Amino acid sequence: MMVESNVQTADREAVNGNEKADEMAAVARILLDSIPPDKKQQNAFKVMAYLAEKTIAGASEDRAGPKIPTKQIHLDVGTNPNRDASAWVSPLWKEIEEKWYPAIKENVIARCRDAGLNVYPILRKMEGKPAFYWIEAEEISKEESAITPFESEMDSTPEAITYTKDLALQLSFAGRLFFQEGMRWTAAKRYSFITWQLVYLTMVLIYIAAILLVLWNKKGPLGGQELVMLIMGFFVSGLAYRHGAAVWKLFDDRIIVAPDWTIAWKETGATIEINRSNNPDVPGTIHVNRYSTKCPICGWMVKLDKGEPEFPRRIVGRCEENPREHVFSFDRSTKLGVPLRAYSSRDKN
Repeated sequence: MMVESNVQTADREAVNGNEKADEMAAVARILLDSIPPDKKQQNAFKVMAYLAEKTIAGASEDRAGPKIPTKQIHLDVGTNPNRDASAWVSPLWKEIEEKWYPAIKENVIARCRDAGLNVYPILRKMEGKPAFYWIEAEEISKEESAITPFESEMDSTPEAITYTKDLALQLSFAGRLFFQEGMRWTAAKRYSFITWQLVYLTMVLIYIAAILLVLWNKKGPLGGQELVMLIMGFFVSGLAYRHGAAVWKLFDDRIIVAPDWTIAWKETGATIEINRSNNPDVPGTIHVNRYSTKCPICGWMVKLDKGEPEFPRRIVGRCEENPREHVFSFDRSTKLGVPLRAYSSRDKN
């Protein structure tokens, strides 16, 4: 009887071990699938993909992938075998920990949760000579596992899309100066901003008043100089109106399409958004981001744009190939969207 009991215990442990290994492989596969397609050729993402593939192939029952030494990663992933392995891997790992993995972590957790898993992959490093790198599975917290009814409803829509943050967005010099790490909207910045807006408005009003005064006192027909002044008055008034309307809309809607001065000249589809904190003592932040996804109809990229004229005062996702027909909503809280135009399933062919 004792022998039979020991055998049953060993069998149960083997089954549990296999389940944990399968679970580890599943979260590693989700991490691999969560890497944006346009980032797979970047070295940092190559390292992440390499660790995920090794974990899928050799996941163990302790919810951890195989520990890979620095030199092995450099030999299998690096492009210059003559370069020092640590000098190549270390800066990439810093990028992964501080920038790239945090950028996709929310999407990774959501995918794990949707797959029915209560764990998600995290990247680990053990310092030493050599250093070792691996992937572990960590429990999803209650906050991370919360699913709102709206999310569930959206996910049940076959054509629903999930936007992801584009990690390759390049800001202009002014954009990097103000929004590189997000602008903390402190009280001092609020007062400075209001002061600047008042000064700007006052200067515009003085300029327009001066033009009107000159034209009022003009005797005789208007000459070329006066016409230029009149045109400049309309031009400055238009700029002031656009500036004021954009600022008002940002604080009213919490998100607008980013103006050109915030992003590099070749970039499109970015937004400025205000992220407020539930804690009144913690200031909100203003970020410049770009969210995109693949169009479920034609496979081209969907980027955010103004909804006008069809969908006024809305930020919508427009397909690059069919911007008028393949239009999707955008929820900045859930990063989900549904089609705003009806289409037939034959459109996918």
